[in-house]
Amino acid sequence: LAKEKCGLRTVFHPHTETYVQYEPQIEKFLEDTDPTLVGVCFDIGHHAYCGGEPLGFLRKHHRRIEYLHLKSVNPGKLKEVQQRGTSFAVATAEDVFCEPSEGAVDFLALRDLLREMDYEGFAIVEHDMYPAPFDKPFPIAKRTRAYFREIGLG
Repeated sequence: LAKEKCGLRTVFHPHTETYVQYEPQIEKFLEDTDPTLVGVCFDIGHHAYCGGEPLGFLRKHHRRIEYLHLKSVNPGKLKEVQQRGTSFAVATAEDVFCEPSEGAVDFLALRDLLREMDYEGFAIVEHDMYPAPFDKPFPIAKRTRAYFREIGLG
Protein backbone atom coordinates (compact mmCIF):
# COMPACT_ATOMS: atom_id res chain seq x y z
CA LEU A 1 0.00 0.00 0.00
CA ALA A 2 2.83 2.44 0.84
CA LYS A 3 4.41 1.75 -2.54
CA GLU A 4 1.17 2.02 -4.48
CA LYS A 5 -0.07 5.19 -2.81
CA CYS A 6 3.14 7.03 -1.95
CA GLY A 7 5.95 5.40 -3.93
CA LEU A 8 7.56 4.18 -0.69
CA ARG A 9 9.28 0.86 -0.20
CA THR A 10 9.52 -1.11 3.04
CA VAL A 11 13.12 -1.51 4.19
CA PHE A 12 13.78 -3.45 7.41
CA HIS A 13 16.68 -2.55 9.71
CA PRO A 14 18.12 -5.47 11.72
CA HIS A 15 19.35 -3.91 14.96
CA THR A 16 21.38 -4.84 18.01
CA GLU A 17 19.35 -6.07 21.00
CA THR A 18 16.26 -6.88 18.94
CA TYR A 19 14.74 -10.13 17.72
CA VAL A 20 16.57 -9.81 14.41
CA GLN A 21 20.19 -8.97 15.21
CA TYR A 22 22.45 -11.97 14.58
CA GLU A 23 23.36 -13.17 11.11
CA PRO A 24 21.28 -16.40 11.31
CA GLN A 25 18.24 -14.34 12.40
CA ILE A 26 18.71 -11.94 9.51
CA GLU A 27 19.12 -14.88 7.13
CA LYS A 28 15.82 -16.31 8.43
CA PHE A 29 14.13 -12.93 8.01
CA LEU A 30 15.31 -12.76 4.39
CA GLU A 31 14.14 -16.32 3.79
CA ASP A 32 10.69 -15.59 5.24
CA THR A 33 10.00 -12.29 3.46
CA ASP A 34 9.17 -11.44 -0.13
CA PRO A 35 12.07 -9.58 -1.79
CA THR A 36 9.61 -7.71 -3.99
CA LEU A 37 8.00 -6.27 -0.87
CA VAL A 38 10.81 -5.88 1.70
CA GLY A 39 14.38 -4.70 1.37
CA VAL A 40 17.04 -4.38 4.06
CA CYS A 41 18.80 -1.48 5.70
CA PHE A 42 22.12 -3.11 6.48
CA ASP A 43 23.90 -1.62 9.46
CA ILE A 44 27.51 -2.64 8.97
CA GLY A 45 28.60 -1.61 12.47
CA HIS A 46 25.76 -3.39 14.23
CA HIS A 47 26.42 -6.49 12.17
CA ALA A 48 30.06 -6.46 13.28
CA TYR A 49 29.00 -5.73 16.87
CA CYS A 50 26.80 -8.85 16.79
CA GLY A 51 29.65 -11.04 15.55
CA GLY A 52 28.66 -11.11 11.90
CA GLU A 53 30.93 -10.75 8.91
CA PRO A 54 29.60 -7.62 7.20
CA LEU A 55 31.38 -7.92 3.86
CA GLY A 56 30.51 -11.58 3.39
CA PHE A 57 26.89 -10.89 4.28
CA LEU A 58 26.75 -7.90 1.94
CA ARG A 59 28.24 -9.94 -0.89
CA LYS A 60 25.75 -12.75 -0.35
CA HIS A 61 22.64 -10.59 0.04
CA HIS A 62 23.42 -7.43 -1.91
CA ARG A 63 20.26 -7.74 -3.99
CA ARG A 64 18.14 -7.27 -0.86
CA ILE A 65 20.22 -4.45 0.63
CA GLU A 66 18.88 -1.06 -0.37
CA TYR A 67 20.27 1.13 2.38
CA LEU A 68 23.55 1.06 4.31
CA HIS A 69 24.51 2.43 7.69
CA LEU A 70 28.26 2.95 7.52
CA LYS A 71 29.92 2.68 10.90
CA SER A 72 32.52 0.63 12.68
CA VAL A 73 33.22 -0.93 16.03
CA ASN A 74 36.34 -0.85 18.19
CA PRO A 75 37.44 -4.51 18.37
CA GLY A 76 39.19 -4.17 21.75
CA LYS A 77 36.24 -2.47 23.41
CA LEU A 78 33.84 -4.92 21.77
CA LYS A 79 35.72 -7.82 23.33
CA GLU A 80 35.60 -6.10 26.74
CA VAL A 81 31.85 -5.41 26.63
CA GLN A 82 31.14 -8.94 25.42
CA GLN A 83 33.18 -10.44 28.25
CA ARG A 84 31.31 -8.32 30.79
CA GLY A 85 27.90 -8.97 29.20
CA THR A 86 27.41 -5.22 28.85
CA SER A 87 24.16 -3.96 27.35
CA PHE A 88 24.16 -2.22 24.00
CA ALA A 89 23.25 1.11 25.61
CA VAL A 90 26.14 0.94 28.08
CA ALA A 91 28.55 -0.31 25.40
CA THR A 92 27.56 2.64 23.21
CA ALA A 93 28.15 5.05 26.09
CA GLU A 94 31.59 3.42 26.52
CA ASP A 95 32.45 4.24 22.88
CA VAL A 96 32.34 0.73 21.48
CA PHE A 97 31.52 2.38 18.14
CA CYS A 98 34.40 4.31 16.69
CA GLU A 99 35.48 6.31 13.70
CA PRO A 100 35.56 4.21 10.52
CA SER A 101 39.32 4.61 10.08
CA GLU A 102 39.93 3.11 13.55
CA GLY A 103 37.56 0.17 13.65
CA ALA A 104 37.13 -3.47 12.73
CA VAL A 105 35.31 -2.87 9.45
CA ASP A 106 37.60 -2.86 6.42
CA PHE A 107 36.28 0.15 4.52
CA LEU A 108 38.77 -0.25 1.66
CA ALA A 109 37.39 -3.73 1.02
CA LEU A 110 33.86 -2.38 1.46
CA ARG A 111 34.56 0.32 -1.14
CA ASP A 112 35.84 -2.29 -3.56
CA LEU A 113 32.86 -4.57 -2.94
CA LEU A 114 30.36 -1.73 -3.48
CA ARG A 115 32.07 -0.90 -6.78
CA GLU A 116 32.11 -4.55 -7.81
CA MET A 117 28.39 -4.85 -7.01
CA ASP A 118 27.69 -1.51 -8.73
CA TYR A 119 25.76 -0.54 -5.60
CA GLU A 120 23.21 2.18 -6.29
CA GLY A 121 21.31 2.18 -3.01
CA PHE A 122 21.39 4.73 -0.24
CA ALA A 123 23.97 5.01 2.52
CA ILE A 124 24.40 7.17 5.57
CA VAL A 125 27.43 7.57 7.78
CA GLU A 126 26.39 6.87 11.33
CA HIS A 127 28.31 6.86 14.59
CA ASP A 128 26.38 5.58 17.58
CA MET A 129 27.27 7.64 20.62
CA TYR A 130 25.16 8.35 23.60
CA PRO A 131 25.36 10.46 25.53
CA ALA A 132 27.26 12.80 23.25
CA PRO A 133 28.67 16.09 24.47
CA PHE A 134 27.69 18.93 22.16
CA ASP A 135 31.21 19.35 20.75
CA LYS A 136 31.95 15.64 20.12
CA PRO A 137 30.07 14.68 16.90
CA PHE A 138 31.11 17.49 14.53
CA PRO A 139 34.90 16.89 14.61
CA ILE A 140 34.26 13.15 14.17
CA ALA A 141 31.99 13.86 11.20
CA LYS A 142 34.68 16.05 9.61
CA ARG A 143 37.40 13.41 10.08
CA THR A 144 35.10 10.68 8.79
CA ARG A 145 34.21 12.68 5.70
CA ALA A 146 37.90 13.33 5.03
CA TYR A 147 38.72 9.64 5.51
CA PHE A 148 35.98 8.48 3.14
CA ARG A 149 37.08 11.02 0.53
CA GLU A 150 40.69 9.89 0.94
CA ILE A 151 39.78 6.27 0.24
CA GLY A 152 37.35 7.15 -2.56
CA LEU A 153 34.15 6.19 -0.79
CA GLY A 154 31.38 8.71 -1.32
